[in-house]
Amino acid sequence: MREDIVTPATARRLATEGFTWEPEIGDWCTVLGAAHVGEARVGLWLVAAIYPQTGLLGLMDATGQWPATQVPQRDCLWLPTIGKLKAWLRSQGYRVATGETVAALLGATVPTPRHVCRVTRADHATPLDGEGISESEALADAILRLLGSETADSSRASW
Repeated sequence: MREDIVTPATARRLATEGFTWEPEIGDWCTVLGAAHVGEARVGLWLVAAIYPQTGLLGLMDATGQWPATQVPQRDCLWLPTIGKLKAWLRSQGYRVATGETVAALLGATVPTPRHVCRVTRADHATPLDGEGISESEALADAILRLLGSETADSSRASW
């Protein structure tokens, strides 16, 4: 079973805020402007090979319908998994707690499950909360808040 990943829209926001990607075998991505990949519209790709000399990634379609193809890394948008997001937060010195809560969203007649994330630092700084439609989206929301506060507060250490 594939681990939960962020949506392409969230991945784009993460990349825009400076959340960089060093591709690894097993990473998930989407290909931007995939005209050179094939005629069918395919959204989810698995990194199966990395060719640093050429800047290409060997990708396999997540549905298993396509053979491996080589695509320039610059045309790929990383879709981080829960594990990658948690590992990044922990590498920055944060403790991570995630869970699920039920909230009545605007216009909803039935409460909807929402995922939440709280990141704290050992130095007892104010905790930061994120939320989303999935655990990966809640983690990404917390990271986006951290990256946003990082650029707003130049006195903090860089990532």
